[in-house]
Amino acid sequence: MKRITTTALYLLLLGVAGSAFPVWAEEARCESFAALERTQGQVRVSEEASPFPQRISSFPYLLCPGDKVQTVSQAQAHISHPGGDLVMAENSLLTVNSIEEVELETGAALFHIAQREGARFVANTPLVVIGVKGTRFLVSANDERNDVALFEGGVEVERQDGQEMAYYRAKDISEMTFDEYRRHQNQAFRDFQAAFNQAFNDYKDQVMAEFEAFKRGIDLEPGRQLTLGSDGEQAEAVDAPVDAAFDTLQQQLGSWLR
Repeated sequence: MKRITTTALYLLLLGVAGSAFPVWAEEARCESFAALERTQGQVRVSEEASPFPQRISSFPYLLCPGDKVQTVSQAQAHISHPGGDLVMAENSLLTVNSIEEVELETGAALFHIAQREGARFVANTPLVVIGVKGTRFLVSANDERNDVALFEGGVEVERQDGQEMAYYRAKDISEMTFDEYRRHQNQAFRDFQAAFNQAFNDYKDQVMAEFEAFKRGIDLEPGRQLTLGSDGEQAEAVDAPVDAAFDTLQQQLGSWLR
């Protein structure tokens, strides 16, 4: 009987049960520019070339163009990107499109984007395009409405279809009467999901927004929230003080960016 050397035995085991050993020299899937840095709860990644999502247990996990990151209930995910960082809330789906662009397909995410000379970063939803100028903002998207709440810096918001919007503006807190301020404060008792799922026209009535003009692009100011929807066929946008529920969510997600 031939003797099997230690080296031969190791190679034999590696060939038979290779999947049980770590593959240190695995070839990178792409020239990655983004990474999944941290998760909480169930978070899955669907690679562009695969229909099957996978749970990630080792970090950072490099993301390629076309990869989708999905969170379920009570889950969060932190993604780093050359433009900055973002934290996805629960029940959200986001696609990493390119070094300059991501798309939040549904749910909510907080973005903290650094200002870079000569560089442009774009955050999309199925409805809106958000041009970023170095900022901290929260985006939410569902079938009824899309919201962009700005906390620092500046963003410009347009519709994906380029359609002109009827622009409504609600009063600043300093401009409200006592009764109007009391109505505004009542929003603080809602949680994010209640605010997120509120019908667009109900929200427009609640914030007492008044029509100002038709606009194709809107520059949002810090402390304001732009809510996009429609009244029948007419595209509309409501500019109002940041909803208390959205502010609470940005504080929760922002704790991962400190």
